Amino acid sequence: MGRTIKSFEVIAEATTPFIYTFEVGKEFGGQAVDDIIEHDGVFKLFNRHDELITEINLPVVSVNYEYPFAAVN
Repeated sequence: MGRTIKSFEVIAEATTPFIYTFEVGKEFGGQAVDDIIEHDGVFKLFNRHDELITEINLPVVSVNYEYPFAAVN
């Protein structure tokens, strides 16, 4: 089993550049983000029904992963 993206930060720009964090559990576009998938440098945000909320194609500053663990007996 692989790693899961928990959050990522991008450089966004309005009047001045700023860092914005997208994360699982945080709301975006009026919907709670349940899953984040990265494919070819594009981050895709999905809701709890596995419906695409949006695609993010901005410069990424960092990505925070969650790694599954296996119980050792």
